[in-house]
Amino acid sequence: MLCLGAFAAGCGSDNETGTGSLTVLLESEDLVVEGLEPGDDRENIADGWAVKFDKYLATIGDINVRLATDSHVEAEAHDVFVVDLTQVPAAGLSLWTIEDLQVGRWEFNFATPGAGDGSARHGSVDEDDYDEMVDRDWTYLIEGLMMKSDGQSCPPAALANPGSEAPNGNMSGDNECYDAKTVRFVFGATAETRFGPCEIDEVPGFPISADGAQTVAATLHGDHPFFNGFPEGDEGGVTRLAQWLADCDLNLDGTITQDELEAIAPSQLPEFDDRFQLGGSPITPLESMYDYLASQLKTQGHFQGEGECPIDGTEHDHGHDH
Repeated sequence: MLCLGAFAAGCGSDNETGTGSLTVLLESEDLVVEGLEPGDDRENIADGWAVKFDKYLATIGDINVRLATDSHVEAEAHDVFVVDLTQVPAAGLSLWTIEDLQVGRWEFNFATPGAGDGSARHGSVDEDDYDEMVDRDWTYLIEGLMMKSDGQSCPPAALANPGSEAPNGNMSGDNECYDAKTVRFVFGATAETRFGPCEIDEVPGFPISADGAQTVAATLHGDHPFFNGFPEGDEGGVTRLAQWLADCDLNLDGTITQDELEAIAPSQLPEFDDRFQLGGSPITPLESMYDYLASQLKTQGHFQGEGECPIDGTEHDHGHDH
């Protein structure tokens, strides 16, 4: 028997003692809003780049909760929103409510689908950007700026089209480097993912008490494109690196695009070396740097800040703190 929405309270148990409600917030980690700084701390970018996001549009919704003691009892909030994560307040953004949940512990699941699948535009998102996301069925649209006083871009020689730009005399493998103190990035990506059932500190989901009003948060991180791989379990913390992205500016025009990422195989970037561990990628094989980006975007869903959620039914513990 499948029970949805308000009907969940009347299904699956003869020992009910009341019902409660659930409010679901969207949380954006502070690194999306404030950017990432270079340095040696765990949250810093280790190879000297600073990163600021001008926009970080994400598609999120399809909330599903299931009674932990009876998976046939479930409720859903189907709404899907496109939201600019850089505009989400620190206290979170209240987007979903589910009423009449019976007392007990519930599992929590959510999704980051494509925007073309029945999404709604949040007020933080420009109409033209939203229309483009819907037309291309993107999950994310990300624009930002990388900055480094002695920054350089070293695109693969076989693909580079530097035009009138002169190399600076440095080399990355067999690739000539060019001065690049600032580099913009603009790309959309379809990274449809189902997250859950989620847990925080190894405690699954959330409790509902009689006449209670519970609040939980679906959290999206924003720094995963700069992770040096896909860490699982306790295999050590991640390192954030950005030079690989700077090296993807094939025409040296100062802006990295989706087309450029799609043209580059990981093996063509000397910076993409043994510091990067690709085991555990949710997309295989990684044929391009765009695949790598999309794979990292598929790992960004969390619960209550740092709580972990299986990705498309596969456990994936990042093993890091913010």
